[in-house]
Amino acid sequence: MLQGTEKREQPLINLKGYLIGNPITDPKFEKNFQVQGAHGFGIISDQIYEAAMKNCKGNYVKPANQLCAEVLETIDNLISEITDAHVLYKKCVVATPKPIDDAVRRKFLLEESIERNEAPGLDCFTYGYYLAYFWMNNRMTRDALGIKGGTVGEWVRCKKELPYTQDMPSSIPYHLNLTTRGYRALVYSGDHDLQVPQLSTQAWIRSLNFSIGDDWRAWHLDGQAAGFTITYANNLTFATVKGGGHTAPEYQSEECFAMAQRWLDNKPL
Repeated sequence: MLQGTEKREQPLINLKGYLIGNPITDPKFEKNFQVQGAHGFGIISDQIYEAAMKNCKGNYVKPANQLCAEVLETIDNLISEITDAHVLYKKCVVATPKPIDDAVRRKFLLEESIERNEAPGLDCFTYGYYLAYFWMNNRMTRDALGIKGGTVGEWVRCKKELPYTQDMPSSIPYHLNLTTRGYRALVYSGDHDLQVPQLSTQAWIRSLNFSIGDDWRAWHLDGQAAGFTITYANNLTFATVKGGGHTAPEYQSEECFAMAQRWLDNKPL
């Protein structure tokens, strides 16, 4: 978008800034701080964390020796016991109904039942993902969204086989380029996310070497702390969302709406 604007390509987009949440940015930050985050959440013991620091020397992405590899395997096994998207939530199956053939699909779009995989329990957060499949493929939903018959087939959440190549190992240079050109940025993290720990996000932001404008403080909603925030030079704001997971708005929608609205209005969080 920025490159197109600089080239005066049409249509011109009046880009003012951007906001990103729980962002995968650079594996060496996310993976390395996942170990530290697991220790902070009480998922791994002091002894395991100390062994990781001693044998891996702070590099948990590619084990440099056998002892490092062994302790990382132990850590991975322990993390697998919890839901890394939100460490406080139940570990539940993330189910999507089985793919259906055209004949069954036609029946389903007429509100008839289809065969499905095991559904998550009603008390599972992922039950909403399961229901989304049926809602999105419902004839009334498709009509309300203006989907013309025959143009879009079966809707599936998180389609894994999209044909693209991951060729950008780190997006940090892009953040540096945009913020130093004057574009505002809000980066936020659910503080119970272990997939992309807020520690890793803070670390890559600090690697930009921006000076602090407004130091670390709580931000509030309805008289309660809703998270914590810090503002840097070049209009870069970082905020945590208390009780949020990956991604924060899924878990704390009211807080995230308030945070985004204040930022869009150019007001302090």
